Amino acid sequence: MLLTSFQSQPSGGAMRYPELLEAAASLIAEVGMSDRVDLGCESGAQNRLNRAQMDSLSLRTRILGAVPATTATELFGARLSLPIVASALCASRILEAIAAASAGGTLSRPLPWDGDYLEAIAGGLADAGTAMSTGYISEEQLARVVDCGAPVIHIVKPHRDNEWVLRQLERAEQLGCVAVGMDIDSSFKEKAHDEVPAPAELTHKTLEEMSQFIAATSLPFVMKGILSAEDAVVARDLGAAAVMVSLHGGEVIDHARPVLEALREVRGAVPELVVLADSGFRRGADVVKALALGASAVGIGTLLVLACAANGRAGVRDLLAVLEEELGRTMSYLGCPDVRSIDEGVLAGAR
Repeated sequence: MLLTSFQSQPSGGAMRYPELLEAAASLIAEVGMSDRVDLGCESGAQNRLNRAQMDSLSLRTRILGAVPATTATELFGARLSLPIVASALCASRILEAIAAASAGGTLSRPLPWDGDYLEAIAGGLADAGTAMSTGYISEEQLARVVDCGAPVIHIVKPHRDNEWVLRQLERAEQLGCVAVGMDIDSSFKEKAHDEVPAPAELTHKTLEEMSQFIAATSLPFVMKGILSAEDAVVARDLGAAAVMVSLHGGEVIDHARPVLEALREVRGAVPELVVLADSGFRRGADVVKALALGASAVGIGTLLVLACAANGRAGVRDLLAVLEEELGRTMSYLGCPDVRSIDEGVLAGAR
């Protein structure tokens, strides 16, 4: 479980990882949203399988002769302080509930962020020196997020209205986003627990339509939601510059394969593409495992929601500082001085 039963209030200084989770747990429980943190459709097996597989990989230390590592990297032409970025974020039921309780005067403490929570998250990512990724949001909100200063990757949904999709892609390019893409694993609707997927304006897209979207922008195009070599090859052949290996936080299909298992396969199938990964990454060592299996960067979503719930923009900044520290320390013990030097050899028993 991500959340603990302890309670904590933000202090004046930087918050450590347990403090962030404890503060988030307290507020999320207060608004009755604790069951929305670790989602998964039907049995929830996909998230359990994903975590178990991630935990099954161990790391080989190579300490003698090692030097302090640097976590800096580059993604889509943007220089980042670490290879951890936001997954495609849009409306959060948890943060909406906290904001509503605050507006209604029933929240036990001041709202942890000022204004819009997506802007607070983007601001925290900018403070940390890494990238924001946006999902199903309006063009106006996208512009405000871009103004927060972090490089932005805009991932659109497969909307029924192709003209809406094309406008989103065009606006992202105008605003200076570093990449765009599509959340292909929303094509047949997402599902949390045993709820019935709500009717939505999302639908599957033909390969011809996907090709049209890719051709409509000069920005690198990311296909998000890839879990097989077959889809990765099709994405490449359509002209995508990048793929994101993702099980959408467990809200796609029950018993979806673990991300790191798929990552090795996808990287082998499309070595010429930028490969990203998200879903279930929680600590610096998790990120190292993804980088070792071929990811250029790792996306986080749930952790950013919790950090924002804990302490808004500052909470997001503090979370990224903790992850950067963990990542750099782990890399140093593995004998990897920089991100480019991380390879499958750091994994014990790697195939």
